[in-house]
Amino acid sequence: MSAACVAQDSAAPGGDTMPAQTIAEPQIINCGVFAANDPKLDPISKLCGFALTYRTKLPDFIARQTTTSRGPRSTVVITAQVTYRKGVEQHSEVAINGKPVPPKGPVYADLHFFTNGEFGPMLINLFEVPGAIEFTFVKDATLLGEPVAVFDFHLPKSKNTFWTIHDPRGETLNPEFRGHLWLEKQTGRIKREELEAIVDAWQTGITSMKLSADFSMTKVSDVGTFLLPAKSESTVCMIGRLGAQAGCVNNATTFHDYQKFVATSRVVPAEPAP
Repeated sequence: MSAACVAQDSAAPGGDTMPAQTIAEPQIINCGVFAANDPKLDPISKLCGFALTYRTKLPDFIARQTTTSRGPRSTVVITAQVTYRKGVEQHSEVAINGKPVPPKGPVYADLHFFTNGEFGPMLINLFEVPGAIEFTFVKDATLLGEPVAVFDFHLPKSKNTFWTIHDPRGETLNPEFRGHLWLEKQTGRIKREELEAIVDAWQTGITSMKLSADFSMTKVSDVGTFLLPAKSESTVCMIGRLGAQAGCVNNATTFHDYQKFVATSRVVPAEPAP
Protein backbone atom coordinates (compact mmCIF):
# COMPACT_ATOMS: atom_id res chain seq x y z
CA MET A 1 0.00 0.00 0.00
CA SER A 2 1.21 3.50 -0.76
CA ALA A 3 -0.05 7.05 -0.57
CA ALA A 4 0.98 10.51 -1.69
CA CYS A 5 0.26 14.14 -0.89
CA VAL A 6 1.21 16.68 -3.55
CA ALA A 7 0.82 20.42 -3.97
CA GLN A 8 -0.77 22.12 -6.96
CA ASP A 9 2.12 22.33 -9.41
CA SER A 10 3.62 18.90 -8.80
CA ALA A 11 3.45 16.34 -11.58
CA ALA A 12 2.78 12.67 -10.98
CA PRO A 13 5.97 10.78 -10.07
CA GLY A 14 7.63 8.35 -12.42
CA GLY A 15 10.71 7.63 -14.49
CA ASP A 16 14.28 7.93 -13.32
CA THR A 17 13.90 11.47 -12.03
CA MET A 18 11.40 13.13 -9.78
CA PRO A 19 9.01 15.44 -11.64
CA ALA A 20 9.77 19.03 -12.52
CA GLN A 21 7.62 21.68 -10.86
CA THR A 22 6.39 24.76 -12.66
CA ILE A 23 5.04 28.07 -11.37
CA ALA A 24 1.30 28.51 -11.64
CA GLU A 25 0.00 31.94 -12.54
CA PRO A 26 -1.41 33.39 -9.29
CA GLN A 27 -4.83 34.96 -9.23
CA ILE A 28 -5.12 38.61 -8.26
CA ILE A 29 -5.36 38.91 -4.47
CA ASN A 30 -5.25 41.88 -2.14
CA CYS A 31 -2.85 40.76 0.57
CA GLY A 32 -3.77 43.71 2.77
CA VAL A 33 -7.29 42.40 3.26
CA PHE A 34 -6.20 40.08 6.08
CA ALA A 35 -4.80 42.85 8.28
CA ALA A 36 -7.67 45.17 7.30
CA ASN A 37 -10.22 42.67 8.61
CA ASP A 38 -8.22 41.81 11.75
CA PRO A 39 -5.06 43.67 12.86
CA LYS A 40 -3.78 40.46 14.46
CA LEU A 41 -3.51 39.03 10.94
CA ASP A 42 -0.89 41.61 9.89
CA PRO A 43 1.84 38.90 9.71
CA ILE A 44 -0.46 36.94 7.37
CA SER A 45 -0.73 39.95 5.05
CA LYS A 46 3.06 40.25 5.04
CA LEU A 47 3.50 36.53 4.38
CA CYS A 48 0.99 36.74 1.52
CA GLY A 49 2.96 39.47 -0.25
CA PHE A 50 6.16 37.50 0.18
CA ALA A 51 4.69 34.15 -0.88
CA LEU A 52 3.20 35.31 -4.18
CA THR A 53 6.64 36.43 -5.43
CA TYR A 54 8.70 33.83 -3.54
CA ARG A 55 9.76 31.47 -6.30
CA THR A 56 10.48 34.17 -8.89
CA LYS A 57 12.94 35.86 -6.50
CA LEU A 58 14.95 32.76 -5.63
CA PRO A 59 18.31 32.36 -7.37
CA ASP A 60 19.22 29.38 -9.53
CA PHE A 61 20.73 26.77 -7.21
CA ILE A 62 21.37 23.10 -6.59
CA ALA A 63 20.98 21.26 -3.27
CA ARG A 64 20.95 17.77 -1.85
CA GLN A 65 17.79 16.17 -0.49
CA THR A 66 17.89 13.17 1.86
CA THR A 67 14.74 11.37 3.00
CA THR A 68 14.70 8.65 5.65
CA SER A 69 11.45 6.68 5.43
CA ARG A 70 10.64 4.46 8.41
CA GLY A 71 7.81 1.96 8.11
CA PRO A 72 6.53 -1.00 10.13
CA ARG A 73 8.98 -3.42 8.54
CA SER A 74 11.80 -1.46 6.95
CA THR A 75 13.76 1.78 6.70
CA VAL A 76 14.52 3.28 3.30
CA VAL A 77 16.87 6.18 2.51
CA ILE A 78 16.31 8.06 -0.74
CA THR A 79 18.69 10.80 -1.91
CA ALA A 80 18.50 13.19 -4.83
CA GLN A 81 19.93 16.37 -6.26
CA VAL A 82 17.52 19.29 -6.44
CA THR A 83 18.12 21.73 -9.28
CA TYR A 84 16.18 24.99 -9.06
CA ARG A 85 16.48 27.06 -12.23
CA LYS A 86 14.32 29.96 -13.43
CA GLY A 87 11.57 29.05 -10.99
CA VAL A 88 11.43 25.39 -12.00
CA GLU A 89 12.38 22.56 -9.62
CA GLN A 90 13.85 19.29 -10.91
CA HIS A 91 15.12 16.26 -9.00
CA SER A 92 17.81 14.00 -10.43
CA GLU A 93 20.60 11.60 -9.40
CA VAL A 94 18.04 9.65 -7.36
CA ALA A 95 19.33 6.76 -5.27
CA ILE A 96 17.55 4.36 -2.92
CA ASN A 97 19.66 2.97 -0.07
CA GLY A 98 22.72 4.14 -2.00
CA LYS A 99 21.79 2.38 -5.24
CA PRO A 100 21.05 4.64 -8.24
CA VAL A 101 17.55 4.31 -9.63
CA PRO A 102 17.83 2.81 -13.14
CA PRO A 103 16.42 4.64 -16.17
CA LYS A 104 12.63 4.58 -16.13
CA GLY A 105 12.71 2.84 -12.76
CA PRO A 106 10.00 3.52 -10.15
CA VAL A 107 11.49 6.23 -7.93
CA TYR A 108 9.05 5.61 -5.08
CA ALA A 109 8.78 1.82 -5.30
CA ASP A 110 10.20 1.34 -1.79
CA LEU A 111 9.13 4.62 -0.21
CA HIS A 112 5.39 3.88 0.19
CA PHE A 113 4.56 7.50 1.04
CA PHE A 114 5.86 10.70 -0.51
CA THR A 115 5.10 14.42 -0.56
CA ASN A 116 5.91 17.35 -2.82
CA GLY A 117 5.75 21.08 -2.29
CA GLU A 118 8.49 22.20 0.08
CA PHE A 119 10.12 24.49 -2.52
CA GLY A 120 7.15 26.81 -2.85
CA PRO A 121 3.75 25.19 -3.44
CA MET A 122 3.00 24.45 0.24
CA LEU A 123 3.55 28.14 0.95
CA ILE A 124 2.26 29.76 -2.24
CA ASN A 125 -0.97 27.74 -2.36
CA LEU A 126 -2.06 29.37 0.90
CA PHE A 127 -2.84 32.54 -1.05
CA GLU A 128 -3.17 31.69 -4.75
CA VAL A 129 -6.94 31.19 -4.56
CA PRO A 130 -8.51 34.24 -2.87
CA GLY A 131 -10.79 33.32 0.00
CA ALA A 132 -10.06 29.59 -0.12
CA ILE A 133 -8.20 29.43 3.20
CA GLU A 134 -9.35 31.02 6.45
CA PHE A 135 -6.71 32.21 8.95
CA THR A 136 -7.12 32.68 12.71
CA PHE A 137 -4.64 34.17 15.18
CA VAL A 138 -3.98 31.76 18.05
CA LYS A 139 -1.25 33.14 20.30
CA ASP A 140 2.18 34.67 20.64
CA ALA A 141 4.89 32.12 21.40
CA THR A 142 8.57 31.32 20.93
CA LEU A 143 10.11 28.89 18.44
CA LEU A 144 13.77 27.97 18.78
CA GLY A 145 14.16 30.94 21.11
CA GLU A 146 12.62 33.47 18.69
CA PRO A 147 9.29 35.30 19.20
CA VAL A 148 6.63 34.15 16.76
CA ALA A 149 2.92 34.51 16.13
CA VAL A 150 0.99 31.26 15.75
CA PHE A 151 -1.96 30.99 13.36
CA ASP A 152 -4.46 28.27 12.52
CA PHE A 153 -5.80 27.90 9.00
CA HIS A 154 -8.61 25.89 7.45
CA LEU A 155 -9.20 24.78 3.86
CA PRO A 156 -12.72 23.37 3.35
CA LYS A 157 -13.06 20.42 1.02
CA SER A 158 -15.38 22.45 -1.22
CA LYS A 159 -12.61 25.02 -1.85
CA ASN A 160 -9.63 22.69 -2.18
CA THR A 161 -8.42 22.71 -5.77
CA PHE A 162 -4.68 22.45 -5.09
CA TRP A 163 -3.74 20.00 -2.29
CA THR A 164 -4.20 16.44 -3.51
CA ILE A 165 -4.00 13.00 -1.96
CA HIS A 166 -3.49 9.78 -3.91
CA ASP A 167 -4.83 7.06 -1.62
CA PRO A 168 -3.69 3.40 -1.49
CA ARG A 169 -6.33 2.44 -4.08
CA GLY A 170 -4.94 4.93 -6.58
CA GLU A 171 -7.85 7.34 -6.20
CA THR A 172 -7.18 11.10 -6.31
CA LEU A 173 -8.83 13.21 -3.62
CA ASN A 174 -8.90 16.88 -2.62
CA PRO A 175 -9.95 16.64 1.03
CA GLU A 176 -10.38 19.17 3.81
CA PHE A 177 -7.14 20.39 5.42
CA ARG A 178 -6.32 22.07 8.71
CA GLY A 179 -2.97 23.53 9.65
CA HIS A 180 -0.78 25.86 11.65
CA LEU A 181 1.75 28.57 10.83
CA TRP A 182 4.59 29.97 12.94
CA LEU A 183 5.56 33.43 11.65
CA GLU A 184 8.03 36.07 12.78
CA LYS A 185 5.87 38.70 14.46
CA GLN A 186 7.40 41.77 12.83
CA THR A 187 8.20 40.53 9.33
CA GLY A 188 5.70 37.72 8.74
CA ARG A 189 8.60 35.50 7.66
CA ILE A 190 7.57 31.86 7.90
CA LYS A 191 9.38 29.58 10.31
CA ARG A 192 7.17 26.47 10.23
CA GLU A 193 4.09 25.19 8.44
CA GLU A 194 2.04 22.15 9.45
CA LEU A 195 -0.78 20.46 7.49
CA GLU A 196 -3.25 17.73 8.40
CA ALA A 197 -5.65 16.12 5.95
CA ILE A 198 -9.15 15.38 7.24
CA VAL A 199 -10.06 12.10 5.54
CA ASP A 200 -12.56 9.27 5.91
CA ALA A 201 -10.52 6.21 6.86
CA TRP A 202 -13.06 3.75 5.44
CA GLN A 203 -13.23 5.64 2.17
CA THR A 204 -9.50 6.26 1.68
CA GLY A 205 -7.72 3.58 3.71
CA ILE A 206 -5.85 6.41 5.44
CA THR A 207 -6.46 7.01 9.15
CA SER A 208 -4.25 10.10 9.42
CA MET A 209 -1.87 12.18 7.28
CA LYS A 210 0.26 15.00 8.68
CA LEU A 211 3.00 17.11 7.09
CA SER A 212 5.33 19.84 8.32
CA ALA A 213 8.10 21.98 6.86
CA ASP A 214 10.66 24.16 8.64
CA PHE A 215 12.18 27.19 6.89
CA SER A 216 15.33 29.13 7.73
CA MET A 217 17.59 31.78 6.27
CA THR A 218 20.06 29.62 4.36
CA LYS A 219 23.31 30.45 2.60
CA VAL A 220 23.55 29.50 -1.06
CA SER A 221 27.26 29.38 -1.86
CA ASP A 222 28.47 32.25 -4.08
CA VAL A 223 24.97 33.81 -4.24
CA GLY A 224 23.70 34.98 -0.85
CA THR A 225 21.26 34.08 1.92
CA PHE A 226 17.60 33.22 1.26
CA LEU A 227 14.60 31.78 3.05
CA LEU A 228 14.62 28.09 2.08
CA PRO A 229 13.29 24.80 3.44
CA ALA A 230 15.66 23.20 5.94
CA LYS A 231 13.70 20.05 6.71
CA SER A 232 10.28 18.49 6.42
CA GLU A 233 8.48 15.59 8.06
CA SER A 234 5.42 13.63 7.03
CA THR A 235 3.52 10.77 8.63
CA VAL A 236 0.71 8.65 7.21
CA CYS A 237 -1.15 5.83 8.94
CA MET A 238 -3.22 3.36 6.91
CA ILE A 239 -5.79 0.63 7.47
CA GLY A 240 -4.80 -2.98 6.99
CA ARG A 241 -6.85 -6.09 6.49
CA LEU A 242 -10.22 -6.41 8.26
CA GLY A 243 -10.01 -2.78 9.33
CA ALA A 244 -6.95 -3.16 11.53
CA GLN A 245 -4.34 -0.40 11.31
CA ALA A 246 -1.58 -1.56 8.98
CA GLY A 247 0.91 0.80 10.52
CA CYS A 248 2.43 4.20 9.97
CA VAL A 249 5.18 5.47 7.69
CA ASN A 250 7.28 8.47 8.73
CA ASN A 251 9.45 10.40 6.26
CA ALA A 252 12.08 12.80 7.57
CA THR A 253 13.68 14.95 4.86
CA THR A 254 16.60 17.34 5.08
CA PHE A 255 17.73 19.86 2.46
CA HIS A 256 21.42 20.69 2.56
CA ASP A 257 24.52 21.72 0.62
CA TYR A 258 22.87 24.59 -1.24
CA GLN A 259 25.13 25.89 -4.02
CA LYS A 260 24.90 28.28 -6.96
CA PHE A 261 23.70 26.61 -10.14
CA VAL A 262 26.30 26.81 -12.90
CA ALA A 263 25.45 25.56 -16.37
CA THR A 264 28.19 23.56 -18.05
CA SER A 265 28.72 22.71 -21.67
CA ARG A 266 31.08 20.52 -23.68
CA VAL A 267 32.30 21.11 -27.22
CA VAL A 268 32.39 17.91 -29.26
CA PRO A 269 34.70 18.16 -32.29
CA ALA A 270 33.18 17.18 -35.60
CA GLU A 271 34.35 13.93 -37.10
CA PRO A 272 36.62 14.39 -40.16
CA ALA A 273 34.97 13.85 -43.48
CA PRO A 274 35.75 10.42 -45.05
